[in-house]
Amino acid sequence: MTASSIIETVVLHLKPGVNLEDAAPESASPAVRAFARLTDTLKAQPGFIRQFWGHQIEDPRVFAWYIDWDSFEHVTAFTNSTHYTSFAAGMADVFDLAAAAPLTMFSRFTENAFAALTSPVTEVAFFTLPIASRAVAQPMIEHAKLGDHPVLTVGKSTGGAIAWVFAEKNTAGAVPAGASIALHGVFGYAAVADHYAWRATPEHAQVIAAQDAEPLHKLGLKDDIRMPGGNIFVPDSSMFHVKFRAS
Repeated sequence: MTASSIIETVVLHLKPGVNLEDAAPESASPAVRAFARLTDTLKAQPGFIRQFWGHQIEDPRVFAWYIDWDSFEHVTAFTNSTHYTSFAAGMADVFDLAAAAPLTMFSRFTENAFAALTSPVTEVAFFTLPIASRAVAQPMIEHAKLGDHPVLTVGKSTGGAIAWVFAEKNTAGAVPAGASIALHGVFGYAAVADHYAWRATPEHAQVIAAQDAEPLHKLGLKDDIRMPGGNIFVPDSSMFHVKFRAS
């Protein structure tokens, strides 16, 4: 995840009974073999760097797939290629595309997200902004650094990064009218319990209490995306946990 690379994040519903924890090409499961073919197709594409995937911990029927590309131009070239036709057809062998179209976001992280995505557990979070605020908010997010943020110094996150979400697909049903997904965060932990322990600290309460005075929150930054699955707080909230695998 270099400063110029982009992350394609896809959140999907798995077909009933599909378990991709061990996505081996020699698996007895047709769906698992189909997914292995999908990951192999991506690996063969120009501009592909690496990929991470995993079941949502709160609801294992929901699946998160992160694809690291050299540039958005490489994504466009892939979607316009002959390889993409068979790739899209293969998606239907694994995912319940009738339940929902793939929720897709494209992000540029301000810092390396590798540590967060390779941690034993990763918190995934998305935030919206009014569309009218995007132009003002973009440089704020693109230049933001976690530095010595309490999530790292007190919360003992094993890695964290935030990103500007510059494009999205199939998110109309997940985002309030007049808003768009703008900020994407990933934070690694040794276990889900460690994340909850951080949220119970006085320092976390201070971070939340100070939010209203922050420029992004004054522009309307909110965690009001209706993401599929169980999520950390209530169904259809904007945060969840994943145990990612990488290839």
